[in-house]
Amino acid sequence: MDMQPLLWEEILRAVNSGQQPTEEQWHALTPDEKELLEGLQKEKLTANSVEFLDSMDENKAWWKLSANIRRHVPGRAVSMRFLKYAAVFAGILVLGGTTLFLLRSRNLPRPVIAGTYLTAPVNPKRATLVLADGRNIELDRSPDSKIQQGQAEINNIDTTLLRYTAAAGAVKPAEFNTLVVPRGGKYKIELADGSEIWLNAETQLRYPAHFGGVTKREVFLERGEAYFKVKQNAQLPFVVVAGGMDIQVLGTEFNVNTYTKNYATTLVQGSVRLSAGTVVTMLQPGQQGVYAEGRFARRPVDVDTYTAWKDGLIVYEETALEEVMNSLGRQYDFTVEFASPQLKERKFGGRLRRTEHIEDVLAVIEKAGDVKFSILGKTIFVDKALAK
Repeated sequence: MDMQPLLWEEILRAVNSGQQPTEEQWHALTPDEKELLEGLQKEKLTANSVEFLDSMDENKAWWKLSANIRRHVPGRAVSMRFLKYAAVFAGILVLGGTTLFLLRSRNLPRPVIAGTYLTAPVNPKRATLVLADGRNIELDRSPDSKIQQGQAEINNIDTTLLRYTAAAGAVKPAEFNTLVVPRGGKYKIELADGSEIWLNAETQLRYPAHFGGVTKREVFLERGEAYFKVKQNAQLPFVVVAGGMDIQVLGTEFNVNTYTKNYATTLVQGSVRLSAGTVVTMLQPGQQGVYAEGRFARRPVDVDTYTAWKDGLIVYEETALEEVMNSLGRQYDFTVEFASPQLKERKFGGRLRRTEHIEDVLAVIEKAGDVKFSILGKTIFVDKALAK
């Protein structure tokens, strides 16, 4: 909500226009307001301040202001009342030679406190089904519904599972549908052959309504992450196309992650063949194959770290905090801002349960990671924990 201009803001604009405040107006200002206006005039920053005031982002003022002050002037005593005026009005203040951009919002990020919830509970039961004819169906608005599509029936069960059933004798190749899971969402598909696929947040999968009249079962992971439990059929190989590579299986369980440029396939059981053009590699259970820059690299891993998400768990193994927060941002639909680049490199490891509120997870990371979180709207701010 926009605030009405206060007296010192009106004076600032007047001064910038070449006018001077009356004696009565000047005496009505507090000492901090006078100090602020005098400082801006002395540094010839009134025009910059007015311009910035007219085009500012009001959502991040106090967090950025306080982070900069702690970082650049750790020993300097600064009036909190003065800072509040500065954060409200927006402008440019020079402290210790560092230019700080100040915004005028009174909406300040609130610190995360264990057991206190600033956010609404996340609802993971969300996905959009895009049918071959272009129709979009919001599945959370159509619970326990049925759709007839050619020789296949689609059942949306409890807004968590999309189950396909093919009519007996289906021989004509089916059209392709697409399931889009947004940030904060999670969904499962049971294909017409009985194969099961769990889709993580911010994921998109394209697949046929049934597998009649084809020589292979082919699906396309267009973005995101999915866990596959493939029904065995030696006569009809199952192929996942993801990020320029083909993953071919007969019957197996594996996870595919394409969130970053390093596409990772983690094999739980069975065997898979990874190929990208002429580059080919095979995986055994407990191995992960990463495709990057035209090559595959294999390594042994704890598969639970990469597959626990489908069971509602969040597992990290000494993972950079930037990657941790990007992952949580997807699962809870938040954006993240760091007070400094160095914080992104901090490591965190742990096994957590995905709860309805992100505060539960953040409180645990705070204890182990020497960081402090605060939240404003849909943004999480990451700062260094204050020394005790």
